[in-house]
Amino acid sequence: FLIQSNQVVKVMEEEDTKQFTRGKTLILLLLGFVFVICGAHFAIESAGNIARTFQVSEWIIGLFLVAFGTSLPELTVAIKAARANNADMAIGTIIGSNVANFTMVLGLSSILNPLNVNLSANFFDIIAALIVSVMLVFITANKLYNKSAGIVLLTVLTLVISNSF
Repeated sequence: FLIQSNQVVKVMEEEDTKQFTRGKTLILLLLGFVFVICGAHFAIESAGNIARTFQVSEWIIGLFLVAFGTSLPELTVAIKAARANNADMAIGTIIGSNVANFTMVLGLSSILNPLNVNLSANFFDIIAALIVSVMLVFITANKLYNKSAGIVLLTVLTLVISNSF
């Protein structure tokens, strides 16, 4: 029985590798890039239209819709990792996502179109980001992954959101 099950697994693995050739994989990868770019453009334009329709600041729409929507995959992975008692995976996912956003997304955007940031208008947000960064370093260095740390971080998020209005 064991030999037969191993043979079945080998046959299934061979069939899986036959389904995806390099050419097919490359085409699917390119299609994925096109759909991600088109979807991102649609999401940004739609968020801007919603903001203008309801006379809501585009900053608020970006903060809620775009930021929350792009963070859902990381949130899902972090929750699953936390439930499996794998806190390092949850923290790594969140930090990795943020580093990618700050470096690749913000960096590439600023190369394509220079970004003008009014530091005095965004002072509170910049200070809040710095404070949260220091808090996360403290939390991860001391492995303080608990409810009180989560409550503190959610409180800071609430303060940042309430300051945006």
